[in-house]
Amino acid sequence: MTSLPLSFEPPPSLFQDVRVEPEEARSILRPQKDERFGFGFALSPYRGCGHGCRYCYVRDYPNALHPPEDWGDWVAPKLNAPELLWNQRHRFHGRRVFMASATDPYQPLEREYRLSRRCLEVLLLCPTTEVIVHTRSPLILQDLDLLKAFGSRLRVGFSVPTDDDTVRQVVEPDAPPIPSRWAAMERLSQAGIAVSLGVAPLMPVFAPPTFAQRARNSGVSSVWVGGLRLLKGDPFYGVLASHRWLRVLDPSYSEEIRATFRAVFPARKRERCPPEHPDAPRRAEGVPAQQPGLFDRVS
Repeated sequence: MTSLPLSFEPPPSLFQDVRVEPEEARSILRPQKDERFGFGFALSPYRGCGHGCRYCYVRDYPNALHPPEDWGDWVAPKLNAPELLWNQRHRFHGRRVFMASATDPYQPLEREYRLSRRCLEVLLLCPTTEVIVHTRSPLILQDLDLLKAFGSRLRVGFSVPTDDDTVRQVVEPDAPPIPSRWAAMERLSQAGIAVSLGVAPLMPVFAPPTFAQRARNSGVSSVWVGGLRLLKGDPFYGVLASHRWLRVLDPSYSEEIRATFRAVFPARKRERCPPEHPDAPRRAEGVPAQQPGLFDRVS
């Protein structure tokens, strides 16, 4: 009988082209107010983002671990994010949590670390909290059953800043192709999950009416269009200029795209909530939802 070694080397990371710098975070919730969502807290299980979108304003945040030109080459998974979230669950009682405002919760490294899923598992146990998950990745489909278990208190937003994947290849070269995002939105909508579309930051759109109708056909229930936010002396300005895309900086262009989407998505008095999934937590009729107590334990 061969004895097992007392120690062993962990398998190599699947993501050799990204510097992975795991960390123990000191906090996980950031108070935030947004006129579109009105959420109470932003939650980011990762610092840095493997999608490396060339326009991303987060690359110049004060807490970035590397200079802006290295954006996309490094990611810091917050290893204790689920535990921190559980310990702070009293803070988001009756509030909304937005995951994530700074980096994509379903960036490629989520395949290995599963921090976003573990945070969602915590949030599922907190029935007084609404959740918005925003991504540009079909990787979110690996958690489809978990998302359905939230019922009407969860919404998924997808970023699709352009209708042309050749534009995407220039501005978001490491992000998922746009057709895969449409397919993911369709799957989510068919599963009864409310899906919103963020045309942000707005990049060149070549067939606005077709773009808007594509969103409607994918099951999207709401849309918002957001302009581009450049850093001071941003080299991305040169990218826009070299491709003759500077029109995206014109506010009238953003308004033109918004008007096109308004024609396809007219204002609603109240959006119908998706049906509750059979696996969603139930409570007795007339009994108010309770957030888990500070000393509660879940086996």
